[in-house]
Amino acid sequence: MVQFLKNYYRNHSVKLLISLLFFLMALFTFAAITNEVLFEKEEQIDLMIFEFFKAHIIRPGRTGFMYTITQFSSAPFVKIAYPFLMLALLTGRFYRRALFTVAAGGGGLMLIYITKLFFARPRPLHPLLYREESFSFPSGHATFSFIFYGMLAYFIWLTDLPKIWKYVFMTFLVILSLAIGFSRIYLRVHYPSDVLGGFSLGYFWLFLMIYTFRRWFPLA
Repeated sequence: MVQFLKNYYRNHSVKLLISLLFFLMALFTFAAITNEVLFEKEEQIDLMIFEFFKAHIIRPGRTGFMYTITQFSSAPFVKIAYPFLMLALLTGRFYRRALFTVAAGGGGLMLIYITKLFFARPRPLHPLLYREESFSFPSGHATFSFIFYGMLAYFIWLTDLPKIWKYVFMTFLVILSLAIGFSRIYLRVHYPSDVLGGFSLGYFWLFLMIYTFRRWFPLA
């Protein structure tokens, strides 16, 4: 592994190497969660976090805001946001980016569906506002928000905006993605391990798509 990273470093940028390290961390995190939580049935940490939220974070005045945040990765939102993004890209004649959007988004949704069916983890008991009917692991909201907003952040990076504005917009998108995951735990519709697993899976898929397109279908 060390020799591989040395060879990789000689032939690629530092940014790509850092992305690769995060990619490996995402794979390790996802594997560790599936082993401990789903195969070993260790849910103590999840339940401790729920108790912490109940005692220190959940308040009536915050619940409406958390519900609003969670909608930014909901099925109704995705049905509007994705066609709008596709239309904008096609109108601007960014055909490869439109293809990237289809591959990353469509493939991501299929990946979420397959992993949920494979692990078939039940939802947490006693949700705060409403009950979700699909399986719990990984969190679809967390996974897809990381893919969608990460994709937007990547598109922003490819623009000619000044770097300071790139960092501002990209930071906002990352924070929004993390807030969506936080809202899923707050509303008790997902275990914390579902959200962390979703972020890991989302990063894995997004990195794979970016690497594939940069290698064979450069976007810029």
